[in-house]
Amino acid sequence: MIVAGALGLAQVLAYLVSIVAARALGPAQFGVLAALLGLLLIGNVVALGLQAVIARQLVNQPIASRGAAAHTVLTRSLTVAVAVGAATLAISPLLLWVLQLSDWWPLLWVAATLVPLTWIGAQLGVAQGRESFGRLATVYAAVGIGRGVGGVAGAVVGQTATATVIGIFLGTSLGALVGRGVVRSLSPRGHARIENLLGQVAHATHALFALFILTNVDVILARALLDATDAGIYGVGAVIAKVAFWLPQFVGVVAFPRLADARRSRALLVTVAAVGGLGSLVVLATALLPELAVGVAGGPDYTSLVPLAWLFSCIGALFSLAQALLLSRLAIDDRLAVIAVWAAIALLFVLAIVVLPRSIAGLATATALSGAALVVTGLIHAVIHERTARRSR
Repeated sequence: MIVAGALGLAQVLAYLVSIVAARALGPAQFGVLAALLGLLLIGNVVALGLQAVIARQLVNQPIASRGAAAHTVLTRSLTVAVAVGAATLAISPLLLWVLQLSDWWPLLWVAATLVPLTWIGAQLGVAQGRESFGRLATVYAAVGIGRGVGGVAGAVVGQTATATVIGIFLGTSLGALVGRGVVRSLSPRGHARIENLLGQVAHATHALFALFILTNVDVILARALLDATDAGIYGVGAVIAKVAFWLPQFVGVVAFPRLADARRSRALLVTVAAVGGLGSLVVLATALLPELAVGVAGGPDYTSLVPLAWLFSCIGALFSLAQALLLSRLAIDDRLAVIAVWAAIALLFVLAIVVLPRSIAGLATATALSGAALVVTGLIHAVIHERTARRSR
């Protein structure tokens, strides 16, 4: 519950930045900021991959060497963080053209922000892998508060997209320094041999990036397949889906170390039950109170979405369960699980473009079916794998 509270605080503060900036910056500058925040979201996938790999590595280290291993991966992750920032700078001319920006400075600050953001992923991985959930929650909260306060201050004081990103950079950097202090006792100075860290991070990042595409591409398809009004209504439905998607995230965070060692069988059962149960409660609540869900997400202008509110919460719940199942495969370094995610993306495109009507309901149904297909595939694979492992033992 401590981890859940810290994650919830971080999410609320992230939304607060957008809410304040939308009012302080005006439509033109907020459009630029929305694009920059999207770049940060995409770049943060590397941090998530780094977190998963470090947590898995530490769980599987001998107890006596876990501290030294944590120090080693924290040191190496600085190189990864700098590389992410440098790669963003390298493609900044292309981003400048794609986003139609008149100034290069916002992209410079995005690249700079990704450096501490990626290093924070390593710190979270250390706390998660050492199963120190109080410290894990503290890092989540420190980064969320730093980023939220910095972003709000930048938006209010500077009233430009660049000033807002500078505020986010300063707050994130402060959060990274606090996080390093929090995990210091978990990573005493020392050295341990870590095999193929970069290769493992690349694989985990690839898998999580594929999931990121699956959980966000329907909004892009809405812009391509629907008219402007329906696309806007679909966007509000996507907000409902995101709430259902993020709500059970803490379960996977806490369970991940247990999914990587001998406790896996029971942990997987509890994780699937907890994530599925929370998702079912969200769907039920949305079905019983659809007007409230739509009113909170979009307001009175989106009442036409009320009959479909439950479907969007179902999308989020399915994707949340798919994420938990994917994490269970990453916990044992399964290199084939990502194929199922790309197959679900292909299924979504076929259903949305070729099979189902080009409407809000049609696109939402296509998205839900692709999520359901991925969940069923993951569950079948998990059952087969656990039976095989049991027979082997």
